[in-house]
Formats: sequence, structure tokens, C-alpha cells
Amino acid sequence: MRVTIHQPEHLPWLGLLAKVAASELWIVLDSVPYRKNYVQNRNRVLLDGRPTWLTVPVSAPLGTPIHEVRICEVPHWRRRYRGRLAQALAATPGATRIGPVLELLDAAPPGGRLADLNLGLAAWLLGQFDVKVPRVRASALRVAGTRSELLVNLCREVGADEYLSGPSGREYLNLPAFAEQGIAVRFFDFDHPAYDQGDAPFVPRLSAVDAWARLEAPELPPLLSRYRLSPA
Repeated sequence: MRVTIHQPEHLPWLGLLAKVAASELWIVLDSVPYRKNYVQNRNRVLLDGRPTWLTVPVSAPLGTPIHEVRICEVPHWRRRYRGRLAQALAATPGATRIGPVLELLDAAPPGGRLADLNLGLAAWLLGQFDVKVPRVRASALRVAGTRSELLVNLCREVGADEYLSGPSGREYLNLPAFAEQGIAVRFFDFDHPAYDQGDAPFVPRLSAVDAWARLEAPELPPLLSRYRLSPA
């Protein structure tokens, strides 16, 4: 079984959707410390031709595991978030279909868990791209370890014999640790597709909600097929 292990990003980009689609199981890495100023509580959309952040305020003291990070109810943040998203999608076909995203946002309770919101949004996006891959949270597996040791132990816990890593894994993975457990490692390199974003120059690595809003449903799954798998 091929697994990928990745943190629960907020409104993830096409590359994460594609890596999940290329796997048989997504282990949601929510047991490691929250990373500030990353894409765990925010992502970008295109607003007036410029990448603009949509941000969920959180309370996350240093070292807080991702699955324990709470949404911080800063005044008016939901209104600002909704307003920016509506503006960004105003001229797209998806403008009238964004209701499910807003419902998930509004349903997140004050003080609720960020990971729950992120995974709800990720599940919705994966469904729009016709991806049907099961997932399990690392926090539910209760596996110990750090760095490559943790990844190997997670793979062993679910019976994986192949681990699909992002390209940065070439720099930090302890490949012999995987080999000792009979787990093959492959690296996933995503070739970001360009699609029509209007008159402005194309901006890659936005939230996948941008592509979803601009394209028709049959055009979405092929966007996730542009990748290369390389053996370690």
C-alpha cells in the first residue's frame, strides 16, 4: 500500500491534492508541532490579480501539536475572510457555488480545532476533483518518533510498503531507515499546470479553490495528473 504523510493545510493547493490522489492512504500529520506563518491556518487566492491571504486566526503557543491548535475568535475575522473570498471569486463561474466552503467556515465553532476545519475543507476540495482516497490522523495512531523515525513508524502502523514523499524529502529523509523496514520511497514532483486566470499573468501555487472556481468540473481531475514519481 502506498501512503503519503502530510500536514492538514488550509484550503490546500493543487500539489497536495495531486499527492493524495496518487496515494492509497493519506496519513494526516497532525501530531507534530504547529508551524507559524505557514499554510496551516491560511492560503492564497487571487484578488485583483494579486495573491492575497485568507487567514484563520489561531491560538497556538510554541510547541502545540497541530491537532490541539484552536481557532481564536478575533472580532470580524469571519466577515473579512468571507469578503475576501467572495471578492476573489466574484468574476468566476464558481462565485455562485461557493456556499459549501462558507458553510464549513461558519460551522467551525469559536475555539474549535483548526485541523477539523482544514480537513473538512480538504475533503470538500478533494471531492470536487473526484479524489476518493481514505485518510487517517496521525494523532489517532499514537505513534512515537521524530523526523524519519516517525514517518517510518506511521508507515509500519498502517501496513504500508511504499511511502510517497514530496521533493524536499530528498534533503532530509533517512532512506536506510525505510529500507530496513522494507518500505520503498518514491519522490513526488508536481508539474503545476497553467489555466486561465483572466488577463493577469498566471500565478501558481494558490489554493486549489482558484482552479475549482475558474474551470468546469470535467477539467479539474486532469490537473492532478501532472506529476513524476522517482525512486529513491
